[in-house]
Amino acid sequence: MEESSKRLKSSSSENGDDRLSTLPDSLIHHILSFLPTKTTVSTITLLSHRYLRLWKNLQAFNFYYPFADVNSEQFKLFAVFVNTVLTLRHSRDIRKMRLCCGYSQPQHEDPGAYLYDSWVRCGDRFTVLSVDSWIRIAVGPYLEDLHLALFSCTDHGFRLPLSVLSCPNLHTVSLCGDIVVELEQSSAICLPSLKILQLDIGDVNVNYVGILLSGCPILETLELSFSPTSLGKLCVPSSLKSLKFTVENDIGACLEIDAPGLRCLSLTKITFDDAAAVGNLHNVKEAYLDIFSTPENESVDPLLIVLQALSGIKHLVLHCSIAKKRLLGGQPIIDFSKIQFPEFYHLRHLELILPTFDTFLYDVLQKCPMLQALIIQNNKVSEFS
Repeated sequence: MEESSKRLKSSSSENGDDRLSTLPDSLIHHILSFLPTKTTVSTITLLSHRYLRLWKNLQAFNFYYPFADVNSEQFKLFAVFVNTVLTLRHSRDIRKMRLCCGYSQPQHEDPGAYLYDSWVRCGDRFTVLSVDSWIRIAVGPYLEDLHLALFSCTDHGFRLPLSVLSCPNLHTVSLCGDIVVELEQSSAICLPSLKILQLDIGDVNVNYVGILLSGCPILETLELSFSPTSLGKLCVPSSLKSLKFTVENDIGACLEIDAPGLRCLSLTKITFDDAAAVGNLHNVKEAYLDIFSTPENESVDPLLIVLQALSGIKHLVLHCSIAKKRLLGGQPIIDFSKIQFPEFYHLRHLELILPTFDTFLYDVLQKCPMLQALIIQNNKVSEFS
């Protein structure tokens, strides 16, 4: 009986160990791809001796260093870890790279601390050079997903290597933080497989973004959030299925869009030159619109142009902000009371964010025979506070 118990315990232990160790390498790699690389290398190897060699074959890496940590020595340790992992890996082909790090400058009371400032400049340069080398290592024909969240206390930020924008199999790109994208010509851009692009990168020239988009022929999901350096025109790909474009300053941006497959649309602080700038939006089902006019296009109503194109809309949010937009003669550029709303035969949900209540609402409701939900928000306090 005792022997049988020992045999059962031994068998159970072996089976328990086999549940992890006998999994195919491809499945193990897939599981490990969801974990931070530091966890994979430092912890998962304790579970089985097999992982001592297996993690070196990883093709997905996730490196994270807290931006709030201003300790230069700590970042050097982080850099040593990243360099070691990337050097010891057996597979030269990286499919996924997620890198989140940065360099912040702590507050100090002595403005004449020259040695301290020199330490900051040296540390920042070391960070920039390290990040640049890691990105260049990831670039290659097998790279599919690239997520960069880089932050800096200086004005120059991190310059994106142009080699990133010519990866043939790149499917997803996410750039966030103090990343500088400067593009002079579209010939350097070739992203034939890119379907998802997310940009949240602070100040940027709209023309550079346009050059980038010109090299993305099958792009489906586009999320833009930045502060234009000047009012520029942006033409988005016709292949889009989802577009979210948010301007973070009061300069705004001018948009051209013709996307028959688009279903979700969100525009904040956007304008249009004329009716020809908008076309084929009949498949859009959900939209958020915060549209403004400029003195150059006061002869046309950019909001009306968009509304007329949204013939199949089901869920619509209209945001009429005043203080954040240019004014003419003390009156808001967009006057809802003068807009002749088109018929919305499919609209079920309508949300209006307005500074004041106006009788034009009655006219709007008459144009929405299938409306089921109406939400009205007053934003007068928030706009002028």
